[in-house]
Amino acid sequence: MRYIGDTILVTPLLGALKHALPKTRLSFLVTRQSAGIFGNHPHIDNLMIFDYNRARRSIHYFIKFLLKLRGAGFDMVIDLTRNDRSAFFTLISGAPIRMGYEGSSFFLNKAYTHRVTYKFGKIHTVDHHLMMATALGFSASDPNPYLEVSKPDTQFIREFIEAHGIQTDKSIVIIHPGARRCYKCWPLERFSHIADALMTHYPVQVVLAGGPEDRERCQAILKGMQKPGVDLCAKVSLEQLPALIHESVLLIGNDSAPIHIATAVNTPVIALFGPTRGENWQPRRNHDKIIWISLPCRPCGHSRSNCPLGDHYCMSQITEDMVWGSIKEHFDKMEPEELKRALSV
Repeated sequence: MRYIGDTILVTPLLGALKHALPKTRLSFLVTRQSAGIFGNHPHIDNLMIFDYNRARRSIHYFIKFLLKLRGAGFDMVIDLTRNDRSAFFTLISGAPIRMGYEGSSFFLNKAYTHRVTYKFGKIHTVDHHLMMATALGFSASDPNPYLEVSKPDTQFIREFIEAHGIQTDKSIVIIHPGARRCYKCWPLERFSHIADALMTHYPVQVVLAGGPEDRERCQAILKGMQKPGVDLCAKVSLEQLPALIHESVLLIGNDSAPIHIATAVNTPVIALFGPTRGENWQPRRNHDKIIWISLPCRPCGHSRSNCPLGDHYCMSQITEDMVWGSIKEHFDKMEPEELKRALSV
C-alpha cells in the first residue's frame, strides 16, 4: 500500500483476518511514507517496509528486499493493489496461497492462485478490500478503519497542546486544508471564514494542521482570520497525528489522509469531496458528515497536476453555508458538558 489514507482503509480487513484467525502472524507490507502510523497497530505482528526511492537508486536494496520476502515463508499473501509490481512481489513470496483481484496483465494472471472480482470504484474501498475476507469465508466485526492511540502518545499530545498556547478550557477543532492535488482543496478564504464563525459561536479553539507542504495554506488561512487560530502545521509528526486528532472534537478537511485518521480514532469528521467519488472513500461512522457536489466530470483522473477547468472548479461549488450547516448540526447535538470539557494535562 502506497498512500497513507488508502492504507488506513485496509485496517478493517486486518481486523477481520485477526478475528477469524487469532493465532495467525500477520505481516503488513507498506511504503516508508505510510509506515509511521502503524507502529503500534494491534492487528499487525510484523510491519514490512518497502522504500520506493531507495529501490530506484540501489539494485542491491531491491534484491535484498526480494530475498527477505521470499525467505519469510508466508502461507498466504493477499495483494490489494492490483498492479504488476505488487503482483510480482506476491509471486516472488512463494506463498502456496496467493490472493489478488482479477486482471488481464501477465503478472496479474500468473501471480495469483485465487482471484477475486475487481469492483474498485464501484463500491466503497473498505468493502472492496473486505471482499478478500468474504472469499475466505470470514466476516468483518467492524467495517470502520481503526488506529491505536497509545497512552504515551496521548500524554505527549496533551503536554504539547499546553506548550503551544492552546487554551485547555476549550475543545479543539482541527482544520486540515491540504490534499495531494491542489484541485482537491477547498478555497482557503472559506476555511478562514468558517474558523472565525466556529470560535464566535462555540467555545472551541481552531487548530491548523498539515505537513510541511501545507505551511503556505495554513499561513494564508490564519492571515485571513479575525480570531486567533493556532498553527501546528508541520509541528506534529505522522506518528503523533492520530493522538492529536483523537483529542479533538471535530476535524474539517479535504479528501486527504487526516479524514481517514480521524474516523479511525473515532473523531467526528466533516469531509469535503470534489473530484473524488465520496461514495467510494468517505468516512462512514454515524457522526461523520460528507459534503460533495455531483458534476458530470466527477470522478476525474489523478494523473494531472491541475484541473483544466481551474484549481477550485468543483471544490468552489461547496459553499460556506453547506459546511456551516454541517458544523451547526454536529455541535447542536452535543451536550454542553461535552462541548465545554477541559483537557486535563
